[in-house]
Amino acid sequence: MKRILILLIILIYSGGAKLLSNSSTSAKDSLLKVLETLPADTTRLEMFITLVHLDPMSPSSLTFLDQMLEEAIQQGNKYYECYAVYSHLVYYFNHQDEENVNLWMEKLEKLALENKFHDFYFLGKRVHITMRIIAHKIEYSITEAEEMYELAQKLNHPLGMSRAKLCMMTAYLMTMRNKEGIEAGKEAYRLLPPDAPFSTRKDVLQELVLGCSSTKDKDLMKVLDEYRSFLDKMYSNHYPVLSKKNAYLLLESLYADYYIYHGRTEEAVPYLKEMDKNFFSECYIPCRGLYYDVYSRYYKAIHEYDKALVCADSTISLLSNIADNDGLNIGINRASILVDAGRLDEAIPLFQKLLAQKDTFHRNLSTSQINEIYEMYNINNLILEKEQHKTMKRYIIIAVIAIALLILIPSTIRIYSVRKRLKKEEEECRAMSMIAEEANEVKSRFLANMSYNIRIPLNNVLGFSQLMTTDVENIDATQWKAYTEIIQANSAELIQLVNDVLDLSRLEAGKTKWQLDECEIIQLCSDITSMVHMKCGDKIYINFYSDIDVQMITADNNRLTQVILSTLIYADPCEKSRNVSFYLSRDNERKMLVFRIVNSPLADAQLQTQKTEIRHNINRMTIEYFGGTYTIEPNAATGATISFTYPYGNQT
Repeated sequence: MKRILILLIILIYSGGAKLLSNSSTSAKDSLLKVLETLPADTTRLEMFITLVHLDPMSPSSLTFLDQMLEEAIQQGNKYYECYAVYSHLVYYFNHQDEENVNLWMEKLEKLALENKFHDFYFLGKRVHITMRIIAHKIEYSITEAEEMYELAQKLNHPLGMSRAKLCMMTAYLMTMRNKEGIEAGKEAYRLLPPDAPFSTRKDVLQELVLGCSSTKDKDLMKVLDEYRSFLDKMYSNHYPVLSKKNAYLLLESLYADYYIYHGRTEEAVPYLKEMDKNFFSECYIPCRGLYYDVYSRYYKAIHEYDKALVCADSTISLLSNIADNDGLNIGINRASILVDAGRLDEAIPLFQKLLAQKDTFHRNLSTSQINEIYEMYNINNLILEKEQHKTMKRYIIIAVIAIALLILIPSTIRIYSVRKRLKKEEEECRAMSMIAEEANEVKSRFLANMSYNIRIPLNNVLGFSQLMTTDVENIDATQWKAYTEIIQANSAELIQLVNDVLDLSRLEAGKTKWQLDECEIIQLCSDITSMVHMKCGDKIYINFYSDIDVQMITADNNRLTQVILSTLIYADPCEKSRNVSFYLSRDNERKMLVFRIVNSPLADAQLQTQKTEIRHNINRMTIEYFGGTYTIEPNAATGATISFTYPYGNQT
């Protein structure tokens, strides 16, 4: 099973193409004619990629990769240069050419890290480590995988960390360290970011499933069910039939294998039938090999030994290139069928031969690992000796410097202290200057914006006040009322703006005084929706939804009301009607109330002003003071949305 895992990795790297490719020569000829007409740009480089994927195992694909690399260098296109180097690495991996894999990995490491193409680096590093695993350089592989993980962690690259863990899983499983291997595989799956492509998630989950199956892990059925759920979701979209059939053939084979292994052959039958539905002659060789292997053990379990032997022979024929322990195990399975069938004269010589090979294999593997450890020990000793020499040189240099300092110590100390003081003062002056400049710039920008926001309502107040005092005789009662309303509205706007600025400054300075009381949140939200109706009339219509009956919280009622109310109404006068959805729910795990306002005027990207920015900052700092969170989603699919949380547990 572990060797099948390795073979499936090879298929992943070759893009699911042939270990058995049937690419069309005519298609290649057509693309070559198109290639001749393309300009020397990325379109031409993409065509090389298409030509390579037609038959990635053939020598012609290597020719295309060489051309692609040369032209990418000529164009100065680092991305496609990196792509070509990585593809060379994969080509030589698929041909099991360890020397060239090492050579191209050196090129990829330098190119990818210098240009920050980290995806290419971690993809290539996994290929490189897998090559070492196949060559039974297990301890080297584990060490390199650990270093790979540390680098991915440093670069904050989850996919790199996941691929490093997959390398560890494969290495551990190849040396029967099953517990460590499965844990590494599970961690690889957990590390996948939410936005990881379907194909990447499938590959990782598939390797985890194979690992759990090969070790008969206790979580196998759970992982299998998750794999099925994922495949159903993935293949609900349009994917190649070949890919789908191979995936489900593997899945159903592993289900059947589980039940056969546990002696529940009747429960295995439905999965055998599903295997048959997904089996066809062009299936990947490892999947076909697993298909016949499962059937051989099924027929053995139900005592149909002739059929079992036919399936075992098919498995051996398909996977005849397997030379490791799993290859031997396939042969041993055939010998055990002969024993159960009573054909001991055939079984005993076969057992003797295979067990001798198995002993040799384990001896060679153990010797290889011991040699690896010994080599690594010697390397570490050489490194240690080198470091000791470096340390000795440093000590000598330090001693010489110390003697010189002792001779010149008075002046040295004085010069050092003066320089240190001057440097500190210089840094302080520079820092203070930068802070002052930044503060001055921010202040100037803020004052300019605030001046604009204050000037408009202030001009309205002054203008209409002047009209009311200088032209009294020509103003009738209706105009007098209208002017008064305008003055009142603009005065209220000015007062609100000034109050918001003062609130923000107090929050930033940590000088806000809070008036904490117990309140019932559902009643508070109902009161706020009524306030919106009174304040906005038919301009804002609130749809309030909540699955909470009663919930007491500790809060500053006025300020929490201000936060919620501001998200429901227009910050500036607006005549446009608006339907706002107001959702309130409870997160019991975090002990948080979750407020979600959909189609919020305050979050609308078209209505953003400095006033709305100030209000957002006040809301955020108020909510965060009580341990909540405040987020704005102006481009949410359901409409501009504000979400915030507020604790309902014990608060200080």
